[in-house]
Amino acid sequence: MSRLASPSIGAVLCLMAGGVHALDDWTNSRESYLCKSSTEVREVRTYVRDVPRGGTGDERTCRVDYLKGGVTQTLWSAHDGRAYCYARAADLVARLTASGFHCERLRLGAGAQ
Repeated sequence: MSRLASPSIGAVLCLMAGGVHALDDWTNSRESYLCKSSTEVREVRTYVRDVPRGGTGDERTCRVDYLKGGVTQTLWSAHDGRAYCYARAADLVARLTASGFHCERLRLGAGAQ
């Protein structure tokens, strides 16, 4: 019975490693807003990447992630037009500010974590 459990754990670990690698593909450039209230900290991150020529056409060039309570959720992404992601991030930051958060804009370079 333990022989059957080991491959399952191995498969899960491989899938998890694959998910981490997918995030690494988004480190070309990033803009981040750190938003704080008296009791909470949230972050809005915009990732952009260059899609290689000859790709499948399904690649995303930007995405907006929202970090809240230790959980990251991708809220928006786009195939082209990075301005779309920057605008969505700015709208979210405005809503957070209106609800009592103080947000600070950070610009992070390529590969920054």
